[in-house]
Amino acid sequence: MLTIAYFTNRLEPKIEWFFDSLGNQAKGERLRVVVVDYHAGNPDRRAQVDALAKDRFDLVHVEPKPTVWQGKHRLTTRDYFAASNARNTAICLAPDGHIAFVDDLSCLQPGWLDRVKMHVSTAPGRITCGAYRKVLEMTVRHGEVVHYKNNPIGNDHRLSWVSPGHVRNCGGDWMYGCSLVAPVNAFLDCNGYDEDCDGMGYEDVVCGTMLAAHGWSFAYDPNMMTFESEELHHASGNAFLRVDKGISPNDASHKMLDMLRKGRKTAPNYFGEGGIRALRQAVLSGEPFPVVQVPQHHWPDGQPLSEM
Repeated sequence: MLTIAYFTNRLEPKIEWFFDSLGNQAKGERLRVVVVDYHAGNPDRRAQVDALAKDRFDLVHVEPKPTVWQGKHRLTTRDYFAASNARNTAICLAPDGHIAFVDDLSCLQPGWLDRVKMHVSTAPGRITCGAYRKVLEMTVRHGEVVHYKNNPIGNDHRLSWVSPGHVRNCGGDWMYGCSLVAPVNAFLDCNGYDEDCDGMGYEDVVCGTMLAAHGWSFAYDPNMMTFESEELHHASGNAFLRVDKGISPNDASHKMLDMLRKGRKTAPNYFGEGGIRALRQAVLSGEPFPVVQVPQHHWPDGQPLSEM
């Protein structure tokens, strides 16, 4: 089975772009879509997403699992960016097979789903990274981008290293979260995305590096493309705080890289006995995600999260 996971914490994620572009490419096939949405607890939001999905997909619409970084169970004084937690939520809701990730404010470009399916079929044991472009003045009608302005600084820098139309083998540090497809078991090997990156970011490259250390192979496909709105990334009311403590190169992200170089290949997430494998089995059996109130201090400097 293929699960397609979509992530947002925005008030206006333009999820209709995703639903319509995916619907165009699905050609009537009912796909399993998991929407991990910070605002899923709002009845109006749930009704809106249900209406936009229009019974085209087998839809699972959930809030991110409880975390100390955001939402009703947070320990921090405000909501922080927590992409690892959201990714791990989706992984726990993927029954088997493969999972593909798509970020909000995105429109799938023609052929995206065909490329995902091709990689699942021809290279089922590989992680395939898609491409992106963050463009200006993006206008979408019925799931198709009908107008945009090029934004050179928003272009995926990996595109310049690959011949047009070709798939290139690459390392785990090429794994960006905005578009990829991977075996679910890959993420179980490394205990999911590292939630020590929550509050900071950088979780995609960290996870890719851990997956590579477990022996998973990677490729980059420039034809598995999504377009994103550059302006809406910066719209007011949408941004959750990110803090990379310290001054480069002595900041938290570089400390994380140093731990990876020294052999960290499994995320020390707080999932209890059995890690993400046991958590996922419990959730797929119908149990709710547990409320976990750890860590209570920030790993780079020991600061209580209640002070952040």
